[in-house]
Amino acid sequence: MNSPVFFENAGDERGTPQAFFDELNREFHFDLDAAADETNHKCEMYFGKGGVAYDALEEDWGGLNVFLNPPYSIAGAFVEKARQEADKGATVVLLLPVRSDNRWWHKHIWDVKANRPVWTTRSGDDAELVPSDGNWRPGVRFRFIPGRLNFELKVPEKLRTWIKSESVAFGADNPKDADLTAWFKSMSAVTGLPKMAIERILLDYPDEDLMESAPFPSCIVIFTKAT
Repeated sequence: MNSPVFFENAGDERGTPQAFFDELNREFHFDLDAAADETNHKCEMYFGKGGVAYDALEEDWGGLNVFLNPPYSIAGAFVEKARQEADKGATVVLLLPVRSDNRWWHKHIWDVKANRPVWTTRSGDDAELVPSDGNWRPGVRFRFIPGRLNFELKVPEKLRTWIKSESVAFGADNPKDADLTAWFKSMSAVTGLPKMAIERILLDYPDEDLMESAPFPSCIVIFTKAT
């Protein structure tokens, strides 16, 4: 398989569903979208292509109320930056995949080694102190999102064409002669796209219909200054 050179990671182009953003915005009144472009930014002020600055990782976020749906291929770098900016006074609301298997999750969100004593009660006993099995790190609030979000997925036309040509070269158009499981796995690894999106590209679905739901659970992480 020859990897395409006209994209970085198509799976990073997961735009936030507008209705979901609007609900968060009513609560947090965002000033800045820290990872966007001219086609999908949710705030008038944004970092990314066409925005007030291109690279959010190099900028000062100015103590603002910030919305962040980071590119998932480098989510760890954005989570670390968000933590730094929150400690300088920003409130950063991150839309993230639940990634408890990643180092950045435990470094900045959940402290699995925490042994902070907590009060608990047992039937018939007085309250007593027992060690916890972990805890959210200081300055972190967390919300699970029920179900799976319908992200807005953008796929360049050149990438669509390449995926189709690769499917023909592999024989994916003839399932009896091809190991489709291996092919879809390799295509997902190269493009960053979930299997559902690749399947639908082969069927000429438009961008807005490529993902009925994300192939992973999502969550909201709110960073404020750690005290």
